[in-house]
This record gives sequence, structure tokens and C-alpha cells, in this order.
Amino acid sequence: MGRKLIAIEAPEPYIAVTWQVNNFCNFRCSYCNPGNWGGTDRNDDNLDLYIANLSAIISRYKESGYKGYKFFFSGGEPTEWKNFIPICTWLREELPNCTLAVNTNLSRPLAWWKKHYQLFDDVVASFHVEFADKDKYEENSIFLCDKVNYLCTKMLMHDARFWEVVEYGQHLKTVMPNYFLEWTPLFDEMSITTGPWKYADSAKTEFINSHNVEMNFTKPRPDNRNSCLSIDKYDDGTTSPTNSNDIIVHGENFFRGWKCNVGDSIFINPVGDVSLASCGLGGNVGHILRDIVGIGPKQITCSKEHCHCGTDIIIPKFK
Repeated sequence: MGRKLIAIEAPEPYIAVTWQVNNFCNFRCSYCNPGNWGGTDRNDDNLDLYIANLSAIISRYKESGYKGYKFFFSGGEPTEWKNFIPICTWLREELPNCTLAVNTNLSRPLAWWKKHYQLFDDVVASFHVEFADKDKYEENSIFLCDKVNYLCTKMLMHDARFWEVVEYGQHLKTVMPNYFLEWTPLFDEMSITTGPWKYADSAKTEFINSHNVEMNFTKPRPDNRNSCLSIDKYDDGTTSPTNSNDIIVHGENFFRGWKCNVGDSIFINPVGDVSLASCGLGGNVGHILRDIVGIGPKQITCSKEHCHCGTDIIIPKFK
């Protein structure tokens, strides 16, 4: 019997803000919930109010002793949001050592990334085979792979085009001097009630089980210290940096009965509602534009069987 995960810990207290900035995306992936791309809530106004409320939230966590701040922007497609660059610019000025990360389909032109890449520490570049321009994705990946601290080449393993995704991912490994490539199994729907995708072809399952993460680095990258780190702790006394994809692939993302510091993770949904963690168990605690009084540190006992969100998995928790 192998080792068992018994805790996820943070060496220094940090707050992770996951902001699903809107529900507009220029892709329409078949495996994605339409609520993530329908475009009914673009949220392109109220820049000054967003910044004022972010400032108040940051001050509250500073007063509670939190040292690290990570902002992870998703969508929709966050790089298409009108307020995205102004807010990232303000955060970089307000918190020079914070971690700014974005989950993007990498569909913006290379010129856009050349103009803005210095704002970002982490870029999670999700490859969606149904809509991605392979040449553009490759060009942007080659540019970013030594410009940011962490570029994750995230290959979404589309069932019907599985081996096409594999072939393209293998190609990227030959042209990128640095790569951190994740072979990511699908979920049956990107929502809080989602479950793992069941691949009927055993060869696909075998590939995923044997190809989780591949990496190679031959060029220097920015060496920005990241204080927003979670560490896996195992029953045999060993530890390792938390990788949510690795926990999912190994079936360890089941935390019912664990104590979870949901207040360490703020989730803002496309309509602006704020909850502690994306799973909903921390409760709705306000709205980013109208009510931020209830946002702050909090611990709960998890009652959810399956933790599917990468940002929820890395929240400090223990049995």
C-alpha cells in the first residue's frame, strides 16, 4: 500500500483569490458548461469600485497576518475582459511581490503578450483542440516559456480527438526550450457538481495514468520567489509541493471530514458573488461590487465527497 495524503499545508499564510471575471469566451468547447462562455455578464464597467473593494479586502488579510497574495484570473477568457489589464497593473503596483496568474486559452496575438507578459508570474495555457489555432498557441508558448516564472501547457484530453491532442503535445515538447506540460483528463461538465470524465477506451486511461506531468527546462526563467505555496504532507513523513492535477490523477481529491481553511481562498463568480472556495461550502459571503463585509479567514469541516477544482484542492486542509 502506498503513502496516504494526510494534509495540505502552507509554510506562510497566504490568500488566493480566484476570479472568474465574466462568462464571455471566444471558444465554445463541447465539454465546457455554457455558463462559462455565454457572454451574458461581461462586467466591463465599475473599474474604480473593483479596485476600491480589492484594496479593502487586501487590508483585512494583512491585518490578520497573511504574508502572501495570489490572484488567479479565469473566465470565460480573462484576457478578453476590458478591466483585466488595468486591475492587474494596479495589483502589481499595490503588491509588488504578489503572484499574478491567468488561465487562458492563449488565443490573444503574440503582440498582446509581448506588451503585457511582465505583469504575470504564472500562465496556465489551456489547449482546447476544438477551437485552438495550433500555430498561434505554439508561437505564444515559445515566447512565454522563458518570460514568466511558470508556464503550464495544459492539454485538455478531448475524448474524440484524444490522440490528436497527444500528437500535438508531443510536438510542443520538441519546439519549446522550457515546458511544464500537463495531460489533463476532462470533467463531464465544468460546474460545482462535475464528476470525472469516463474514458471508455482503456488505452486512453492507461495513457493518462502514465503521463501526468512532463517537464524540461533549458533556458533561464524569472526567479521570482513565490510565497503562495502549498505543501502535501503524507503519512510516511514525506512532503512535496502541491500539484492539484497530480492529486486528481491519483484519486486523492476526496476530503470529506477534513478541516479546510476556506477563508484562505476567495472565489468570485462571473456575476460578482463572493464565496470562500469555489465548492460553495464556505458560503456566499458577499459581492465584489456591493458587499465585502463578510470576507475574511474561516475554517470549516468539509462535507463534500469530491473536490474537483484545482484552486480548492490547494487550500490548506488536514484530517
